[in-house]
Amino acid sequence: MNNEETNMDLVTVAVENYPYQASILKALLEEAGIKVFLQNEYMAQLYGNTVGGIAVQVSNADAEKARELLIENGHI
Repeated sequence: MNNEETNMDLVTVAVENYPYQASILKALLEEAGIKVFLQNEYMAQLYGNTVGGIAVQVSNADAEKARELLIENGHI
């Protein structure tokens, strides 16, 4: 596995219970140029918190920057 493949691994930087909460974090991170994937977004809309929440995920390369942004903005 090369560096480029390693940087594409997704890392969970937050878990939210409601889709609107995850969308707020996604917008904040995307505004900073970080690509975001919301795992379980649609399942949570159907089944609520029984799926364990919505994981806000970013690439391994962006994880540290994403966590810093979330901390600075009071989200974690």
